[in-house]
Amino acid sequence: MRKLFCLLLICTAAFFEGCERKVPAAPAALPEVRGVKLRNLPFTPSQLVIAEVKPMDEVNLVARVEGFLRKRHFKEGARVKKGQLLFEIEPELYQAKVKAAQAKLTKARVASKNADTDYKRQRQLLSTKAVSERSFDRVEAAKLESDADVKNAEAELEIARQNLSYTRITAPFDGVVGLSNFSDGNLVNANSGTLATVVKNDVMRVEFVVSELQLLNLLHRRKNAARDFKFELITQDGKVYPHPGKISFWDNKVNTSTGTFRIQAEFPNTNGALTAGMFGRVRMTSLKAQQALIVPEEALMVDQAGEYLYTVSADGTVSRRNVKIAYREKGFAAVKSGVKSGMIVIDSGVQHVRPGGKCKVQLHEPAFKNSAVKTVTPGKKNK
Repeated sequence: MRKLFCLLLICTAAFFEGCERKVPAAPAALPEVRGVKLRNLPFTPSQLVIAEVKPMDEVNLVARVEGFLRKRHFKEGARVKKGQLLFEIEPELYQAKVKAAQAKLTKARVASKNADTDYKRQRQLLSTKAVSERSFDRVEAAKLESDADVKNAEAELEIARQNLSYTRITAPFDGVVGLSNFSDGNLVNANSGTLATVVKNDVMRVEFVVSELQLLNLLHRRKNAARDFKFELITQDGKVYPHPGKISFWDNKVNTSTGTFRIQAEFPNTNGALTAGMFGRVRMTSLKAQQALIVPEEALMVDQAGEYLYTVSADGTVSRRNVKIAYREKGFAAVKSGVKSGMIVIDSGVQHVRPGGKCKVQLHEPAFKNSAVKTVTPGKKNK
């Protein structure tokens, strides 16, 4: 009995001793991340700047003579042709002035003819000493005075005819006429201000400013700007205007107050989609591709020390790499320094890793949504 009791004590002690032994914990699983292998890719850089749409030509129609508006010959907001009659000011007074000027010219010509006849006669008589030189001088002076009266009358007739023409206000070019500021019957003159405005909108000017750095990039290729750059207009609704533009104006100096330079580009407006006063953005895209290490936008991080990337070595160790960015655009960035081609950069799951730690990386090909980057299919030669 005592032996049995001792045996039970021994078994119980052995049982509790076994329970106190710790089972070794399984090693922690490495965090899984996604990464891309860096390589040089071709990309086309572009720049966005604020722009304003302006008409190709704009003219304020004003009265140059005084009179009552006889009739308005256009529909407000309608298209007009060059030379089309728009306003008519009562012409009767100016027609009468033309007739008066014609009569004065006729009278001056008659007097001039008589003076010329006397001059010729007196000159013959002077050659035979039949008249004195003093008498001849008076006749010659009368002839010169009558000639001047003819020229003065001709000038007055021209002014009268010109004033008569001002009673008909016509369109200076093909375009669209705006609202009329005066109705038929109003008395107008040179101080009345704008009667209406005509704008030429088959081609529109889009004005924008660039920084000095952007200007230097453009000036290097100014002669071939039309060939080296594509100019697109993005309207306020975010849509790209279907017709590209071309530079038509370069300012002659940089604004020293703002450090900017003014440029204008022409955009066709045959469908009338652009209106003067609109705001939008001009995108200047280089048509010559550049090569750089391209990283997805998601991989790039920033803190007080600057921008950086997380790279993964062959044994899975995570490292921080401070980088300098040469160019960035939505969806990607071109790295200037800090990393090299062939390195693996984490672009998904960076929140699960820390520098010096290890991870399990799954490589994938980045799908850049931005068309400025030309992706390369592994195994195929990049053109």
